[in-house]
Amino acid sequence: MGKRLSLSLIALWWLVTVAVADLRTDIDQLLQHPALAHSITGMLVVSLRDGRTLYERHADLMLIPASNQKLLTAAAALHRLGADFRYTTRLWATGEVDSQGVLRGNLILQGEGDPILSLKEIEAMAEAVAQAGIRQVDGYLLYDESAFDGIRRGWDWAWDDEPYYYSPCLSAVCVERNVMTVFVSPGERVGDPPRVRLSPPTDYLLVRNEATTAPAGTRSTLFITREHARNIAVVRGQIPLDAPADSARQALSVEEPPQFAMRLLREALQRRGVITRYRTALPDRVPQGARLLYTHTSPPLRDILPLLNKPSDNLIAECLMRTLGRVVHGEGSAAAGERVMLDFLRQAGLNLDALNIVDGSGLSRRNQISACNLVALLRYMASHPQSKAFIDSLPIAGVDGTLRNRMVNTPVQGKVRAKTGSLGRVSTLAGYLTTQSGEELVFAILMNNYNGSATTARSVQDAILLRLWQGSE
Repeated sequence: MGKRLSLSLIALWWLVTVAVADLRTDIDQLLQHPALAHSITGMLVVSLRDGRTLYERHADLMLIPASNQKLLTAAAALHRLGADFRYTTRLWATGEVDSQGVLRGNLILQGEGDPILSLKEIEAMAEAVAQAGIRQVDGYLLYDESAFDGIRRGWDWAWDDEPYYYSPCLSAVCVERNVMTVFVSPGERVGDPPRVRLSPPTDYLLVRNEATTAPAGTRSTLFITREHARNIAVVRGQIPLDAPADSARQALSVEEPPQFAMRLLREALQRRGVITRYRTALPDRVPQGARLLYTHTSPPLRDILPLLNKPSDNLIAECLMRTLGRVVHGEGSAAAGERVMLDFLRQAGLNLDALNIVDGSGLSRRNQISACNLVALLRYMASHPQSKAFIDSLPIAGVDGTLRNRMVNTPVQGKVRAKTGSLGRVSTLAGYLTTQSGEELVFAILMNNYNGSATTARSVQDAILLRLWQGSE
């Protein structure tokens, strides 16, 4: 494409300010950008006040929503679970503790799918074990992830996304978003292997360091990934000697999240002098008669949703979808969650013939929805009893989340609350806009199959919102 097809937001802003008379003509002109040639855009803009349509383009066509899918998941979760819903994670013990502090039984970590459980809570569990007088676990470290079905990834997720944080393994037992971050710093001398640091600091992820330290001033060519289906990080390329410490980093997903959580628990126990006999954790159910040692309760759903929508967190979305299935149908699966979501969306007035749900996050390209359906959902949620929690979870233009760097220093900064979506050749934006006259608009823009850059597609979307802000008069 090159510079010939690039169009900055400033240039787009000039374009819309020279012709403000006809809103529809102006938006049509913006969508004629060469980078969008041979693509398709589904779009609908309506007034939240009276429902009149301000702009419509291919609004009934089913298109790939990318992370706009999270709007459906968040809305269904608020409707069926409620803003006060909380996850519970428990640590159990079986058997008795003898006079020497030896637990003649097992420890069992039981998860309900809390997607934001952190290392801090794992440390608190280990402390509870020590406070219970346990100095050695003679049995096993077990985990109970039966709240979910155990399928680790969504259908049709891209295989080449697998190593990275945004394509996490799924489980009812999660910790640290099922991700480890690899930090790389230059070695002491040219030719030395770089120094590698892991967070959390655990040996669950092994590192194969094939990189070198290059002379100062050279270009960094570091590449950090993870082997397919193995917890082995690979560091390749070179890093200059004068690069700052930890200047290269990559967040990687980990395989088998319950095993990851149990490794962190075992290491936390060891730091407190609690001996565990077996290195490998095993799956099991909590038996009757087990003794509760520790309970962690998550923040309420109203506080979890901003962590979902503002940064667009895929793990939270997938856990919520499976939680819907577990709570409503007693089955923690994507299929059961889909049934709950479809029932809610039918109630919300969406046309289910123009909708296909595969996952909760939008990672699958088999998800499809029309702009009409997205707008219908946004209108429904604007008057829903949980509307505040829903709208407050969305990124704000020029302020936070995935919109923090968009529409900055323009009239719409702070006046757009919307969910972004990005996949290869897919860029979407849907949410709410307050115009300069104070009118509230609901909009959905779904761009698929464009042949330009994602930056250009987003710039066109931003220019459309600037033009909508001006109004139709």
